[in-house]
Amino acid sequence: MVYMLRGMVFSIALGFASHGLAQPSDSEGAQKLVRLDVAATNAAGDPVTDLHAAEIQIREDGKLRPLVFSRFAGNKRPLAPAAPGEFVNSPAPAPTLILLDRWNERMMTTAAAWSGITAGLQRMESVDRVYIYFLTNHGDLFPVHPLPATDADLRDAPAPSAKELSAKLDDAVRKLQGFRDIDVQDPVLRANTTFQALSALGTQMASISGRKNLIWVTHGIPLLTRLLNGEWVDFTPQVRSFSAAAAHSQIAMYTVQESAQGAGADPIGESRPTLQMFSALTGGRWYPSDDVDRALADSLADSRGRYRVAYYSPIREKDRKEHKIRFDSTRKGVHLLTREGYFPDVAEPDTDVVEDAVFNGERRSPLEATEILLQVGVSRNAEKKTIHLNIRIDPADLFLERRGEKYQGGVGVMLAFYSNGFLKKASPARNVDIDLTQQQFEKGIVIPEDTPDYEGIEKIRVMVFDRGLHGLGSVTIPAQ
Repeated sequence: MVYMLRGMVFSIALGFASHGLAQPSDSEGAQKLVRLDVAATNAAGDPVTDLHAAEIQIREDGKLRPLVFSRFAGNKRPLAPAAPGEFVNSPAPAPTLILLDRWNERMMTTAAAWSGITAGLQRMESVDRVYIYFLTNHGDLFPVHPLPATDADLRDAPAPSAKELSAKLDDAVRKLQGFRDIDVQDPVLRANTTFQALSALGTQMASISGRKNLIWVTHGIPLLTRLLNGEWVDFTPQVRSFSAAAAHSQIAMYTVQESAQGAGADPIGESRPTLQMFSALTGGRWYPSDDVDRALADSLADSRGRYRVAYYSPIREKDRKEHKIRFDSTRKGVHLLTREGYFPDVAEPDTDVVEDAVFNGERRSPLEATEILLQVGVSRNAEKKTIHLNIRIDPADLFLERRGEKYQGGVGVMLAFYSNGFLKKASPARNVDIDLTQQQFEKGIVIPEDTPDYEGIEKIRVMVFDRGLHGLGSVTIPAQ
């Protein structure tokens, strides 16, 4: 018997960023570009921020594949000094969402998870970009500290302190006390509700550019369960599909399997394979009970030691099997973490569709994108009532292929205009071909952009989309 879980895959264009860009290859025919996030840590679990491409080895199904792109993408990236009058988008910490799951909990597990989250928050230098949700005992998502909404006010809103965020969590735990609904005993309903909640959060997280961490504190759901009528239900395909969508959206899942002692224990660990699969297929980690604070610390360390890499893989006809990915470093003591594989039968929209979706999300987001670091110089022509922008980009932030003596690629550029913090209009996307000599590559890229000086517009957001790597950068500048 086959059971379909409703609303389980967040299929927006931003979510499909792992395959495509067919390219010819003399040895293996058509190729697709596989784009990955890789976290580098040392034996102590601290981020490694100075790896070179030559120190990274990638194997797909055991075969060595050459890297065609590698760039450190942590929030401690060096930024070239801005010239007078220039505006920059500084690297920022990866957004981290904590989901405390009471829908799937067993007895006496909330208190331990609550304590672990509080302890982890107190150890953080800053809880900026940390968000908390409950999956309640009625199967609803309850925002303790929600993700920023689309169409949110771009004006600065104060982030809570660790103490304030902990107080919000305390209030929510007390407010949401109680037992689960009796009909949660239906395993299909239980799994369906769980995937709907994860999918809703995935859709919101996918609208934010770059890496995101999802820490799911849960008892979990089994991969295989038996119904009262004796039939078996296998949720493996749904776990794989959701994990693929999450990985495509650069969401790494850190699953913490909370399980109490005694009546609430999980003696056979039936949910463990499910949670381990989620983490393995998204580049995150799995933890046993009472390790919430360690999951939080590790997810932040992985984000700080993050690299964005890409390699070509051959396109195989009628290929449906999972392809295993393994990363190693030639530097002693360095551990590289990424998703363990991918399934090639996930469809991907055209790059133009992805670009439209990315720009549409970013122009409505209160968070600036920092996958591509931008430096924008501004000058005004009062007589013509125009604004001239010089958009400076480090070519190393873009996927540029070496063809002969040239570095070639392409970017999309869009401007968005705001008044009182809210979006008023946006320019059409303009695609710019990049074709650089070695000397031009070393000098950097400057893209000129002119726009009318619209009356009443207070801010302009400059957005640049890498059409090869599907990365995004944005910076917001004053228009007055």
